[in-house]
Amino acid sequence: MLRLDPEQLATLELKRVLEYLIEKYNPSHAQMLQGYYEGRHDILNRRMADSTKPNNKIVNNLAAYITDTLTGYFMGKPVNYTADEGGDEFLDTITEINEINDEQDHNSELAKGQSVQGVDYELLYLDEEALVKFVNLARDSVIYVMKDDLSGDPALAVRVYDVEDIVRGSVRFYDVYTDKEIITFEAGDERNAKSLREIKRVPHYFGDIPVVAYMNNEEMLGDFEGVISLIDAYNQAQSDTANDFEYFTDAYLKLTGAMLDDEQKSTMRETRVIVLPDKEADASFLIKDINDTAVENFKNRLRRDIHALSKTPNLTDEQFAGTLSGVAIAYKLWGMEQIAAIKERKFKKGLQRRLMLIANVLGVKGRAFDWRSININFTRNMPQNLVEIVQMVGGLKGIVSDETLLSILPFVEDVQAELDKIEAERDTIDLDMVPDEPVVEDEPTEES
Repeated sequence: MLRLDPEQLATLELKRVLEYLIEKYNPSHAQMLQGYYEGRHDILNRRMADSTKPNNKIVNNLAAYITDTLTGYFMGKPVNYTADEGGDEFLDTITEINEINDEQDHNSELAKGQSVQGVDYELLYLDEEALVKFVNLARDSVIYVMKDDLSGDPALAVRVYDVEDIVRGSVRFYDVYTDKEIITFEAGDERNAKSLREIKRVPHYFGDIPVVAYMNNEEMLGDFEGVISLIDAYNQAQSDTANDFEYFTDAYLKLTGAMLDDEQKSTMRETRVIVLPDKEADASFLIKDINDTAVENFKNRLRRDIHALSKTPNLTDEQFAGTLSGVAIAYKLWGMEQIAAIKERKFKKGLQRRLMLIANVLGVKGRAFDWRSININFTRNMPQNLVEIVQMVGGLKGIVSDETLLSILPFVEDVQAELDKIEAERDTIDLDMVPDEPVVEDEPTEES
């Protein structure tokens, strides 16, 4: 993520600014991190000096384990939105937009990209029917520029993409997003930043840069980025162990006091019988001694370090077996909770910016909303002791509000919707439960 002087951005020609940004653009690090998540680890590039030796290349994809575990814990349950007084109409509109965009899956993918590459990006746009849409943009396809001042606001964003042209082959384009329009440049030669040619400009109506950054942390580091060297060491240890066992199965036969010709060797392989000339002769295999204990201790230590430094628990550990209380679970997941808390604060900033951009474009359509009227709530996707939680909620009845109590229950995804259902049930009268009024007959008079 680059920072530029706002005054230079305002005075310099956009083409010159873009040329500078392209020269700085280097997606290799983001691509390396994505490769590790997908299982393309450094061990796959290993070459042996002796090509006849075994060269197993075992990938233990602990990078994917770390990302999937942390992402599932942080974003396994969908984000919940509630409205302050007067914000119900905006909440209904946001809910409709979220459903159109399959927001739950979209947020999950953003959180995964955030975990893998340290930051992920989202582009908002209007489709042919003027509906608000948002889509994920991978880190290696975006140049995101911040203002080099105290505000830290985005200055502009560039989307880099290639289009296959039947006549010209692959052509590279750059979409530059300012606070008012989208300016598209075509590169005559993607290796030459000076070959840019502006081809069109269109307004976008969002009132600000319609690209949102979802940072994993302030340093924009991926969740497994700090333990890649340990993952490489673990891959190598596992691969070398496999090599040692292959050496063992391909051991040489050592004969002492005996000579065999080719026919005898062939007969021996077929019959699996060795005939030695006298008792002084001997046959044995040359095998490599393997210190299993030392090797396994080394690999176990690597695994422990990977889990400890990434703050991701080993869920296959026997310490997670059995029924644990809520407090015990919380202690075991304490490190992961610290990571999730940082993710939540950064992700919330991104969602607030999304709401702001949506409110801006709806304002252009004549529907004025305040994005601050929407509250964003996260729920951890963790093992729950429901009996403990229900008992706690029951004990707090009358002490705290029903809204707060419902927010504690993990199976209630939409607190406001649940409150509405409760209110509707209270207002509903079951006519079958109301006894019919007795029929009162007129009492006979003296005349009758």
